[in-house]
Amino acid sequence: MILPKRKADLVRHLLPPREWEKIQAYAVQDAGFGTDTFGTNVDLLGFAYALGYWLHRHYFRVVSAGHEHIPAQGAGVVVGNHSGVLPYDAVMLGVDVFKNGDPPRLMRYMVDYFVYQMPFMGVIFRSLGQMPGTRRNFDGLVEEGHLVGIFPEGAEALGKPAAKRYELYPFSHGHVELAARHGVPVVPFGLVGAEEQMTMVADLKPIARALRLPYFPVTTTFPWFGPLGLLPKPVRYYIHYGEPLEIDPGVLRSIEIRTREVDRVREAVADCIDVGLRKRKEHEEGPA
Repeated sequence: MILPKRKADLVRHLLPPREWEKIQAYAVQDAGFGTDTFGTNVDLLGFAYALGYWLHRHYFRVVSAGHEHIPAQGAGVVVGNHSGVLPYDAVMLGVDVFKNGDPPRLMRYMVDYFVYQMPFMGVIFRSLGQMPGTRRNFDGLVEEGHLVGIFPEGAEALGKPAAKRYELYPFSHGHVELAARHGVPVVPFGLVGAEEQMTMVADLKPIARALRLPYFPVTTTFPWFGPLGLLPKPVRYYIHYGEPLEIDPGVLRSIEIRTREVDRVREAVADCIDVGLRKRKEHEEGPA
């Protein structure tokens, strides 16, 4: 990914040399006007990674393991839990995959439609390589060998109350059907920490419906402190990637097999969350 000189100089000063080299080495197939066929903007991607890297290292201080389970090349579906009121967890997961991949790989999320109804947000998400969650978009990404990120709990899980921390909501089944149809692995992950970054105390459903949002949060800091109330606590994130799962092609023919495979993925994600919770406890307690 070759940035224009002035923009490149700015991004280079925001990143350590090793991370700058990753940005330079990342290949975007320019389909014209500086974007790939999915609308990924090479300039914006560089700036976004520079900001994400700072948050990953200094704010959320991410501890992660299991990177060897993420395919170094070819398509794959990365599936896990979602939480935290605002999707900082998705940002940090994407940065973590790019940062620890060899070669670095861009995570392409299947994004809920409501995001693309918000002014400017759809353009920004698409420029960063993120796509509306349609079957056709999934097919196109997988056929070109990309990593696709999916949160099967849906956007509602972001508004999970404190009483349900680290309880998984029911999983949708699209990820197993699509993985089976294309014959690509599902890589489960568990992310610990985001549940504590914001505490949601209420959901103003009338406002959410009026704005066509899945929820409208009231937290311990928002709306009381205005926009600053949307800044998460600097909690430490723990991410664990599990072994890839090969999905039984029978999910395309049998509801029973489909249900079984969805449950298998959900259990793998739950296991990864348990690993993260243990890791956090060990880190907090320190050496005996």
